[in-house]
Amino acid sequence: MNNTTSTKKSIVSKLTFHKLDWLEKVTLCMGLWFWIYPKPYTLLFTALLIIPILGLILNGLNGKPSIASLVEINTNEDGDDKYDVADFIDFAAIVIFIRVLKDYEFEDFYSLMIPGMIGFIIMIIIVVATHKIIVDNGKSKLWIYGSLTFNIFLYSYSATYGINCTYDYSKPQVYEAQILEKRISKSRKNTSYYVRVTPWGHHYDSEEISVAPSQYQALQTGQTVKIDLKKGVFNIPWYEIE
Repeated sequence: MNNTTSTKKSIVSKLTFHKLDWLEKVTLCMGLWFWIYPKPYTLLFTALLIIPILGLILNGLNGKPSIASLVEINTNEDGDDKYDVADFIDFAAIVIFIRVLKDYEFEDFYSLMIPGMIGFIIMIIIVVATHKIIVDNGKSKLWIYGSLTFNIFLYSYSATYGINCTYDYSKPQVYEAQILEKRISKSRKNTSYYVRVTPWGHHYDSEEISVAPSQYQALQTGQTVKIDLKKGVFNIPWYEIE
């Protein structure tokens, strides 16, 4: 790759990226906090829920910039382009996604499809309303749209399900089940805690339910526990061990 091409890509990177470094730092700090120690849960979730929308609006106030301003383009040692979506979008989306998977059990995955799609459409409308469409052609355009769309999709569905459960104050249906076994799943970056329970309600097979570390330590094999089945803010049923 010649110097002219490298210089051009460097210029593109500088011209297309947003100017909200402070918001990215806030997102990283709050995201790590929520990931590692999610307390106060509702407050942290609400903050990470608002940050991507706030970032899009604030970035759009700067003369309605191009959508490309939300994606930084760098070149690695092999000469390939690397596309990095603004952290106030992608990191918030990833953290919310991880916490939702760890903290809430899906009763019916398909009931999430329509509310999640509505959330996705709303986010796309916000992006289009605050930013200009990329008009030039080329590989960069495709990758910018692709990487941004994926992260907005992840954020939309994760946020929708998170809202459904976090703000659900409905009265639950309560079922009883017995703990059959306990299990810890460890990886380099994460440790998850599960208990397997006997069939309950219309769950006709034994299943594993994710629990918090403190719950895991308190629960014992053979113990009878209560399982709360809740309706959900968007009528997406979910459940948890009391």
